[in-house]
Amino acid sequence: MASSRTNGNDSWSSSDDEDDDSDEDIDVGEDDDGLDDRFTFFSICSFSHVNPTSSPTFDTLASALQHDVTHYGFDLLRHLVPSIEEDDFFESTIVMVNMCRQFVKDNETNGMNPMELGNQLNELLKNHHGNEEDDVAYFKPVLEDDAILMCIDEIRELKSIKEGETQQQDGFYRQVNKADESNSEISESEIIQRLKSHVTILEEELKRAKTYIASLANDDESVPDDSVGSGGEKLQVKRSSKAKKSIDNDTYYFTSYSNTSIHETMLRDTVRTAAYEEAILSNAESIFRGKTVLDIGCGTGVLSLFCAKAGAKKVIAVDNSDILNQAKEIVKLNGYDHVVTCVRGKIETLLSEGGLPLTDGETIDILVSEWMGYALFFETMLPSVMAARDALMTPVTGSMFPNVSKIFIEGVNDSERLNYWDNVHTLNMSPMKSRMVNELLQEAWVEVVDDKNVITNRKMLIEHNLNTCTDDELDFEAPFELHLRDEKSSAAHNVEVHQLVISFDIDFAVPGTNAVHFSTGCQTTSTHWKQTVLWFDPMHNCPVLGSDTVMKGVFRMERNKENHRAIDMAVKWETGHTGEDGSWVRKMDGVLRRSLIA
Repeated sequence: MASSRTNGNDSWSSSDDEDDDSDEDIDVGEDDDGLDDRFTFFSICSFSHVNPTSSPTFDTLASALQHDVTHYGFDLLRHLVPSIEEDDFFESTIVMVNMCRQFVKDNETNGMNPMELGNQLNELLKNHHGNEEDDVAYFKPVLEDDAILMCIDEIRELKSIKEGETQQQDGFYRQVNKADESNSEISESEIIQRLKSHVTILEEELKRAKTYIASLANDDESVPDDSVGSGGEKLQVKRSSKAKKSIDNDTYYFTSYSNTSIHETMLRDTVRTAAYEEAILSNAESIFRGKTVLDIGCGTGVLSLFCAKAGAKKVIAVDNSDILNQAKEIVKLNGYDHVVTCVRGKIETLLSEGGLPLTDGETIDILVSEWMGYALFFETMLPSVMAARDALMTPVTGSMFPNVSKIFIEGVNDSERLNYWDNVHTLNMSPMKSRMVNELLQEAWVEVVDDKNVITNRKMLIEHNLNTCTDDELDFEAPFELHLRDEKSSAAHNVEVHQLVISFDIDFAVPGTNAVHFSTGCQTTSTHWKQTVLWFDPMHNCPVLGSDTVMKGVFRMERNKENHRAIDMAVKWETGHTGEDGSWVRKMDGVLRRSLIA
C-alpha cells in the first residue's frame, strides 16, 4: 500500500498540525554492515494492497513462492530468465516481481478468484519480452521494503535448483548434508565456519540489493530524502555505479487499461455510461450530425459508437492500450467501421507525428472523452485531452464534451466505523481502534460514503470550463466554509467531523443544447469513482461543529512531483464562530495532508 506523502517544504503550519516522527537520517549504503535478523515475506498473489495487515506472511522466500504455486497456480520461477549473466537476471527479476505486484494491486478489487489471478499473471509474464523502455517503470518497488526484492540471489539459486543446474551453486549445501549424514571427517566447527562464511556472503548480497533498488527508485543525483510511511523518518541511499534510470509513470498507466475488468466496471456504471449516452444521443441534431469527433481514451469504443449513432460523419477513436484491438472488432460488428477509425498511440505523440487520420488544416468539432479519475484529477488524463483541444479543436464553434467540471467538499461523521470494535459478536475488540485509525491516516481513501453520515453542506471548491481552462489551473487552492446541516444542527449540540469527502460533478452543457448532468456526491447513486475520503484522527484531533460553530479553510490539490498521475491534497482548516463584535473567534485549527498514490 502506498503511504501518504508529506511536502517537506510546505509553509502551512498550525497549533494542531499532525505530528511527524523523528527526522533522523538513516544512511543505507556501502558503510552499512547490518543484516536484518530475518525477513518477513509476502507472496505475490496473496498480498492485499488495500489492507496489508490481512496479508499472510512467510518466514522464507521459498514458502512465499510455493504459496502462489499451490493456491494460485502461479510459479514465478518458471518465468524467470536463465541466469547466464548475474546482472541480467538481477534486473529482469526486479522488473517481473514489480510488474506482478502492480498487476495484483490494480486488480485487487476486480473479484478474480485465485486461479483466475494466477492465470492472468502467467499470461502477463509469458507475453513480457523485456523491452528496456517499457521496463523502466518497474524498477521502482511497488511494495515498500519488499523482502523478495532483497533476495534476488536466493531467487537465482532457487531458479537454478528448479532447472537442475545445481552443481556449482548448491555444492556447499551438499557438502554440509553429506557431513551430517555420514559423520565424515568434516568437523562441526568447520561446518559452522562455512555457515558463517555463507552468512557474510548473504550480507554483502543484501547490501548490494538495497543499494541497487534504492538507486533505481531515486532519479536525482543529489539523493533527496524520501518520506517513508506516515512519519518523518528519512531514508538516504548512496547511489550505485549503475546508470541512472528515469521513472516512467506512463507505461503502467496504459497497461492497466488492457485489463477487461476495468472496462466492464466503467460500462456497468450506469450513472456514467447513461449520462454520456443521453448527452450524445439527445443532442444528435444540435451537436453531432455531420461533425468530426475525436474520442480520447476510447477503451471499448462505446462513446465513439454513441457519436456514430448520433450522426457524426467521422469519429477518430484513440487509445494507447491493447484494448483497441477489441474496439476495432466491436466497431465493425456494430456496422460503424465506415465512420469510426481506431488509432493506437499516446495522443501527444500522435499530435507531434501527424498520426491522426486528418487532412492538413482539418479540425475537430467535438472532443469527447471520459478522462475523470478519483477526486476528478487522479491519473492526470485531462492535460492530454487539453493538448488535443488546443491543437485541433475548431475555434469558436468546437467544444469539449463534457464541457464543465466541478469539485466539492463536505464533512462526515462516521462514528459507527470506530464504535464497531466495542462489540463484535458480543466481544470487546476495542484495541483494534488505534490500529484502524493508524491505517486510515496513511493516505486518501476511495470508498462509498453513506449520505446519512454527511453532517455539513456540500461546498463547491472550484469549477473548470473545459473549453478554456489551462494546465496551470488544474493545480489549485480554494477557500471553503462548512456548517452543520439544519437537521444535524438541531439534533445535537456538538458533532465531530471525522472525514472531509471530495466528489465531483460533470456537465454536458453546450449553450443552446439539451444539458445533461451527473454527480458523484454522497447524495446520489454511487459510481465507480465513489468518493475520496480524507480522514482526521477520530480518537484525538477531530474538528467539532455546533449550531454556532463552522469550519473554514483552504483546500489545495496538486499533481505529485514524483509521479504526475498521483495527486497530493492539503487542507488548512479552523473552527470557530463570529463573536458579538463581529470578529472571528477561533476554537481549533490544523493542517490535513493526504495523497492518492498511483
